[in-house]
Amino acid sequence: MEKEIIILNKPVKILLTKTECGINVLITGGDFAHIGAVSIVDPQGEIFTKTFEGHKDNFVSVEWAEKLYKKFNIPVVVSVGIHYDNIDYTGIENVISEMKKALDEVLKKLD
Repeated sequence: MEKEIIILNKPVKILLTKTECGINVLITGGDFAHIGAVSIVDPQGEIFTKTFEGHKDNFVSVEWAEKLYKKFNIPVVVSVGIHYDNIDYTGIENVISEMKKALDEVLKKLD
């Protein structure tokens, strides 16, 4: 599944691959696409997150990984890198809110 949304007037791309044994998600965009955090949920449901220095992408990666695992009960890997130059607190809240909406849409599509 490939999805593009606009947040703060910039594209954010979501690439999701679901196999019989797992889900892999890559979310990047804003002013600078990169990898800022990776969350992994193992077959037993334990989550591991690596957040690279100076990044806060784990706020998105953890929620996506947990909810996808909860719905499908298979291992999940979510890599996120969304960056906006000079973003303020309100902008960050907007990004998180829009990513929650996108997650809800993805979960409905994957039913």
